[in-house]
Amino acid sequence: MESQKRTAKKKKYRANQNQKRKPKNVKQQKNSSSKIKKRRTGKSKKALMEAKKRRKNRKRKIFLLEFLGAIAITSILVFFMSLFLFSLPKVEGYSMVSTLRDGDRVYVNKIGKLKTFELVYVQIPGTKEKEVRRIIGMPGQRVTYKNDQLQIDGQDREEKFIFDEKQTSQENGRLYTDDFSIFTLTGTSKIPEGKYLLLGDNRPYSVDSRQYGLVDRKDIIGVVEMRILPLHLLQRF
Repeated sequence: MESQKRTAKKKKYRANQNQKRKPKNVKQQKNSSSKIKKRRTGKSKKALMEAKKRRKNRKRKIFLLEFLGAIAITSILVFFMSLFLFSLPKVEGYSMVSTLRDGDRVYVNKIGKLKTFELVYVQIPGTKEKEVRRIIGMPGQRVTYKNDQLQIDGQDREEKFIFDEKQTSQENGRLYTDDFSIFTLTGTSKIPEGKYLLLGDNRPYSVDSRQYGLVDRKDIIGVVEMRILPLHLLQRF
């Protein structure tokens, strides 16, 4: 009797064990596999997003480095070009009123051709100052001012750039440019080779060749071709 009971218990135990070992039903298997897939998909999407973000950051850094490099190279090129080809000085003082005013920024062409009435940027003789003045007399020319009339080599020349100022001055009974000649300035009848007569457009108040004498060619830095600042007064000469 007891052996039968033990046998029955063993069968029941084995049945329970077999029951535990049986695989989960199909629905449970599907749910578990879908959960695994979701976890894997979620991880892969996150990894892709992070990789994409890293690529964007890398591209941004490369672009920034290239941009800064381009600016640096351009700055160096502009610097070296400015040594030989051009400069962008600021006008100081009132000797060139009303053509140029104090604080104007101009473009100077260092290889520009020197001609009568051209504006030039010049190293003032005997000083460290650099100023804008106008060429009135070229090498070999005879220059005279009499009764506000400019004569070059015996011919009257019209100075359109100071026409209004000269007219106003004459209406008030004054000369806009005091009488003088190359002879009174230098003791010679003509401007010597390699020398230039430079005057400011604001004749009654300008400091120019009438005070510091003729200017050597080597002291003329370049031709003023344009006013670039202020922008609303942008002008080509």
